[in-house]
Amino acid sequence: MNVYRLELNDVDDFVPELAEQLEIGYQNELGEFSLQIPASLGNGHVYGINFPNGIGLYTYKCSFKEKTQFRICHPVVKPLRILYLLSGELTSQFHNSEHVQKLKHHQHLIAAPLDQETHIINFPANTEVNLTYLEVDRLKFQQYLSFDLHELEPVYYRIFNDVKAERRICQVGKFNMQTSEVLKKIKSSELEGFPRVTYLGGKTLEILSYMLYRFKKEDHEFFSNNIREKDLEAIEKAAKHIEENIAMAATVHDVAKVAGVNTNKLQTGFQALYGKTVNEYIRDVRLSKALNMLSSGRKNVSEVVYELGLSSRSYFSKIFKEKYGISPRKLLNGAQIQEIPSD
Repeated sequence: MNVYRLELNDVDDFVPELAEQLEIGYQNELGEFSLQIPASLGNGHVYGINFPNGIGLYTYKCSFKEKTQFRICHPVVKPLRILYLLSGELTSQFHNSEHVQKLKHHQHLIAAPLDQETHIINFPANTEVNLTYLEVDRLKFQQYLSFDLHELEPVYYRIFNDVKAERRICQVGKFNMQTSEVLKKIKSSELEGFPRVTYLGGKTLEILSYMLYRFKKEDHEFFSNNIREKDLEAIEKAAKHIEENIAMAATVHDVAKVAGVNTNKLQTGFQALYGKTVNEYIRDVRLSKALNMLSSGRKNVSEVVYELGLSSRSYFSKIFKEKYGISPRKLLNGAQIQEIPSD
């Protein structure tokens, strides 16, 4: 078996790093990287492009003479990866897990490794694999949004808020015909230059939108069978109250009273919907708002602390750095979050 260990410090490192290990060259056209699989190993190509919104698009159409393994590790970026297999077969696993997930044609895999965990993709010998995947830098994607992340519905919040990769995701399903058609259009596009880049960016968001819709549908079906509708409404009411009154130092008891449930039910509901306690959710709402305010450059650190209802600037700086791996002042001075590892 041929094994390629790809430790990537930047989102654009994948194709260059793979080319170096294959001892071949690669091309870069307006940020779209590409390489041809050498004839000694097989045939086909790999393309990759990353967009300013934190979403990357990677396409493979290749066949290897021997079993081939890609061991992908991102020490800095904590990615969410959505694989779509149009034809062929492959397996996927995380190096800290014995579970191996087999992926067949027309199936998708939503995969997010834990922090520092390697994602392993195994290609069989003498089988053409037609694979596309989206890779989402969740922290960069948050910065791209024109609203605070906590305004999202719970299912989306759980997916995109885990910027420190504390929860592993591994979910398989079949993708719909709409997604299939978009994937085919991407692979058959004959556009070149800047029109191609903008076209790929639009199609990437289109694919993501279909996947998010499916997430929402499956999530609703799960929770409708496990949590009463009345309790769901109460939890959502509590979350809205927190958002609209973030400058006020509310206790869990106060929030439960507004929602019309007891504190135990409120805590259980927040854990189920958001994967967090109420206080952890309040903290993340504050930090999400702080990230947007500081990124805009319109407010200084003291103003942000005041608007969020915090009394200690040093405490705010501490929890902000724990969450995003950078101090508020450095972010205000233009440093890039994704280039600085978390503590």
